[in-house]
Amino acid sequence: MGRRRSKSSSKRKKKKEKTFPLDKISNLPSDVIQHILSYLHFKEAVKTSVLSKAWRHKWAMLPSLAFDDTVGSSIERIVNHVLFSHTGPVDAFKLSTAKGLSLDTRDIDLWISHLSSYSIKEFILKLWNRSFKYDVFSRLFSFQDLTHLELCNCSLKPPSTFKGFRVLKGLHIRRVTVAQDALEKLIESGPLLERMTLCDITRLTQLNIYAQNLQFLKVGGVFQDFRLKNTTKLVDVSIDGKWDSSEFFKFFLQLPIIERLTIKFKGSNRMRLNQPYWNCRFTQLQVLKVTGYFGLHTEEVEFIRSVLSSSPVLKRIALQPVSGTNVCWELPIMLNDFGNVEKNFLAPLTDYYMQSNEYYDED
Repeated sequence: MGRRRSKSSSKRKKKKEKTFPLDKISNLPSDVIQHILSYLHFKEAVKTSVLSKAWRHKWAMLPSLAFDDTVGSSIERIVNHVLFSHTGPVDAFKLSTAKGLSLDTRDIDLWISHLSSYSIKEFILKLWNRSFKYDVFSRLFSFQDLTHLELCNCSLKPPSTFKGFRVLKGLHIRRVTVAQDALEKLIESGPLLERMTLCDITRLTQLNIYAQNLQFLKVGGVFQDFRLKNTTKLVDVSIDGKWDSSEFFKFFLQLPIIERLTIKFKGSNRMRLNQPYWNCRFTQLQVLKVTGYFGLHTEEVEFIRSVLSSSPVLKRIALQPVSGTNVCWELPIMLNDFGNVEKNFLAPLTDYYMQSNEYYDED
């Protein structure tokens, strides 16, 4: 009787095993699984380690490591664990911290030192705490495979032996302290540079840019002398209105072939249309976007009119005023003179967005 029960039990067990659903995802090739995980937020990808033994270290092969405020308060401990547990190649490292968070600079130095053993192509370090400025570890300048570099709230001092990032295509720096000659060398020594953002560069008011392949440029801050040289491919420009008016218009004279232009006014700034400087002609401008203006000053309306009048092939204009202004009644009347241009009136900006760094930092 005992043997019969044992055989019956064994048959039921085998039957259950046969009907157990097959884990098709786990049986996929490793490169396919890595591709699937790459679409997840890095934090979610790490969570797959609890699925089974087979999944315990799948995340450790992901080539792109990204950390932000969602990983928790002990961000240094988490980055250390992930970085030093990683078993595969790394080609991208991204870290963005909260505004009130300060990191131990020794940890950041350690991360950069460890990453220098990989072929890093993308490095992003956004430290939003204004009271904390990180002196970038010199080992970063050894990342010769770098194609994208983004820094916020840092201090840059390249070593004398630095010859440039030869394959760099994207350079985006905000609230960075760097000497004029060092920044100019960094830009000029990147022959493949296509996209660049320079916003609120500390104590830098003059700059000469040599970038023969540059296609997109975003500039924010106070510049007294900003010169573009050999930028014949530059077609997309975004600037704010904090400059001195004469220098603002001199900058426009260097943009004859741009196709897209974005102008972001600051709330306290009044753009004065200084006629001697306004002889710009945007022969290829097709899209114009103006944001953050009040519309209460004649200078602003006249400035927009002048740009429109100087753009014979303009197809579309987008206007975004500050909340609480009467601009929506004034500008449509003025724009009636430009019947062939598509007009888009965007939702007004609130005071919060006017004061927000993220608003002006977006690309």
